Amino acid sequence: MYKIMSYFFYLLAIISGYLAAFDLLVQVFPDYGFFELTAGFFVTAMFFPLVPLYPGINSGEWITAIVCYSSIMLGVILANQARKSKV
Repeated sequence: MYKIMSYFFYLLAIISGYLAAFDLLVQVFPDYGFFELTAGFFVTAMFFPLVPLYPGINSGEWITAIVCYSSIMLGVILANQARKSKV
C-alpha cells in the first residue's frame, strides 16, 4: 500500500514539473510546434525538479514548486515506510 502511494506522489511531482515546463514553453515559444514540444518534453524529463523554480522566482507563482517538492518528500517517506514494513 505504501509503495503504491509513493508512486502516486512521484507521479504528482512529475506532473507538477511538466505543468511548470509547459508554462515556460508557452512564454518562450508562444507559437510552439511539434519540435519545441518534443524538445521541451525531453529537457523537462531530465530537469523536472528544477523547472518549477522558474515560475516561482520569475513571477512569484510558487504553487508548482511547493506541490513538486512536497510530493517528492512524501514519496520518499512512503517508499521508506514500504521498505521497513516488508522486513
